[in-house]
Amino acid sequence: MSAHILHLLSPTRWDSVGAIIGDRPALEGLRDALNSALETGAGGTFVYCSDGEGYALAVALENDMQAVHTAYAKETAPVRWVRETIPMRAVRNFKAAISQAIEHRQLVLPWFRPVRYSDTPSTARQGHGPESS
Repeated sequence: MSAHILHLLSPTRWDSVGAIIGDRPALEGLRDALNSALETGAGGTFVYCSDGEGYALAVALENDMQAVHTAYAKETAPVRWVRETIPMRAVRNFKAAISQAIEHRQLVLPWFRPVRYSDTPSTARQGHGPESS
């Protein structure tokens, strides 16, 4: 069954293992996103966890990773090396990668059509949105 399921396991310590595990369609989507990032700087795909939760997966090329940093779980007072000055979401190709990942949602879910606020019946909008204020 082709379900576009991709699991990412991030290492929790320096001596633990990271892994990418997925079905064929998910891994092919990841491969295409990686190839796009290597060619243009940005790539993306849309995949699912096994519980059915979908997510956009952005892949961005950053030539100088020494300055890029991640956040740690439950981090309240960040401690960074002096060189770590750029958060992951601020890398040059991140926004383009997110856009491509969201566009791929349409390929994985051909029936998906984002609901625009104007598409909902007016009775469903009562009390919500700018016109209610």
